[in-house]
Amino acid sequence: MKLSEVKNSEIVVITKVLGHGSFRKRNSEMGFVKGKEVKVIKSAPFNGPFEFKIINYNVSLRKSEADLIEVVPLRDFIKAKSENYQGVIDRDIHLIDQSERTKIINIALVGNPNSGKTTLFNFISGSKEKVGNYSGVTVDIKKATFKTKGYTFNFYDLPGTYSLTAYSKEEIFVREFIYEQTPDIVINVLDATNLERNLFLTTQLIDMDVRIVAALNMYDELEKKDLFFDKDELSKLLGIPFVPTISSKGIGLDNLIDKVIDVFEGKEQITRHVHINYGKDIENAISIVRQKIKENRPITDKISSRFISIKLLEKDEQVASLLSHYENYDEIKRTTQKEIHKIEILENEESETVITNAKYSFITGALKETFKDNSQSEKTRSEKIDSVLTHPVLGFPIFSSILFLIFYATFTLGAYPMDWIDKGSCCIW
Repeated sequence: MKLSEVKNSEIVVITKVLGHGSFRKRNSEMGFVKGKEVKVIKSAPFNGPFEFKIINYNVSLRKSEADLIEVVPLRDFIKAKSENYQGVIDRDIHLIDQSERTKIINIALVGNPNSGKTTLFNFISGSKEKVGNYSGVTVDIKKATFKTKGYTFNFYDLPGTYSLTAYSKEEIFVREFIYEQTPDIVINVLDATNLERNLFLTTQLIDMDVRIVAALNMYDELEKKDLFFDKDELSKLLGIPFVPTISSKGIGLDNLIDKVIDVFEGKEQITRHVHINYGKDIENAISIVRQKIKENRPITDKISSRFISIKLLEKDEQVASLLSHYENYDEIKRTTQKEIHKIEILENEESETVITNAKYSFITGALKETFKDNSQSEKTRSEKIDSVLTHPVLGFPIFSSILFLIFYATFTLGAYPMDWIDKGSCCIW
């Protein structure tokens, strides 16, 4: 069954995502992957777009796009025995105390749109940057410098992005800034009420092998919604300290700065470098491609060879172009294509989809014991209003009534002030 054929309010499970190129990549990263539940919120008349809820996000798709996603009713879906959760691969690397060489800490703020990243930046730095609830508000880099606790902090507010692919200019900008400017710490701002969606970007930052401090923003909303989250347990797994914050009120920001200093000085016990385990087949492919990349080392001095390998296996052309000057580039290319072919034969999926599925499997497994939603699923006020205004039977009469009231107010009620204006004009003349 196609997703476009599902009735309003019905919950289904994705079994396959068809299509190619940017459509498939973007929708996979937004959570449209095999095994995820999708709820149909509403559909527009005359074959218009659909609105769906997936991973606690509302997403609109055209009918032609929904036609490319195959689903089954929730009652008919049989979960696999294994969630393909492989955990992490620990690395025996000691963190360096960077305070011995400098008292300047360069920090990059990275997060999804609507995670409160720019609000946090404004509050912590005293800036007045534009804030909005839609993607693309932060279209370029914002910098703020201040001194506290014996350090000079350079904060860089990077564009909001859902991932670090080469799909949009924001995504390319963020990852280029990270590997070209090499910030000391990356503060990953997360929407605490929607960790499953936000942690996808976190997995990519882990692949980049950067030091991360996670700001669990809007933490008060998590508590209001009766969501249980064992942040300490997830911190131990990922090697990333999680700090609860409420950026709109400035709560938790002092603790965030303290945690940044601890990580910078190598004092934070939780912090460690890990590799997300993507499973035997993908890990073997990553290892083989990495060996070819590391035969020449110039670019890997700044960019993690593991990150490059994963991106090559995802057919990322922008990353591939970074290696074009390598003497063994043709060999790297041939090796990568060979490993991609192996993965796609084994999984019967495109390689980038396989890796995206592996990331979401990891996130699902990591949150299985650390995050629980104890609240009852209720419609929001907006959804209740929409259910009436967009009702298939009541919607058109309501729409017609609203149009009638607008015309009535314009031509009938509006005639009175027009008469007053005309009379006033006559008296003046």
